[in-house]
Amino acid sequence: PFASIAKATLASKHSIISCITDHIRKAVDIVGSDYLEIKHPILFNFHAKLLLSMFNDPEKVDEMMLAKLMPFIENGVKSPMKSFRYSALVVISQLVLTVKLKEEVLNSLCKLLITKLRAETATASLSTLMVVFQQQNVQNLSKNTLKKLLRHDESIDVWKILKDLAERTDTTKFYNVLWAELV
Repeated sequence: PFASIAKATLASKHSIISCITDHIRKAVDIVGSDYLEIKHPILFNFHAKLLLSMFNDPEKVDEMMLAKLMPFIENGVKSPMKSFRYSALVVISQLVLTVKLKEEVLNSLCKLLITKLRAETATASLSTLMVVFQQQNVQNLSKNTLKKLLRHDESIDVWKILKDLAERTDTTKFYNVLWAELV
């Protein structure tokens, strides 16, 4: 059934993914984000599953599809709700694992992950950023974006998180871009 839902989602302007996203927004307004996260986490899972189903066939993922889906991913990353952010991070990870993205899209994703970093999900966000660097060919990031990452140090211990990640995974590509831009 998800294949037919995905097909219908891409074919129409008023798709089920739009409805789910609007439903989440309205629910936050009505009952609040804490209640929604505790009582209805399935909404975030369903949202992520719908987005993930769009990337099942990497051959069909094109710029037009990404342009339609990126706002939904951005909503998740920008959300104050941890569950929504985690689901968006899963979608980003799966996207970069299955689809070869263009540099503009990669820079946009990296900038989004860095600029919308929050203390409670910082480790997951930076882990997702490392997955992007490992699976794609990120050539550069803007100096301002990298400075923003390094300025997070007051509220988020970015260097500690990066050090911990370096002990568990390959962060070479990230550090190569970081040092090339900052030097």
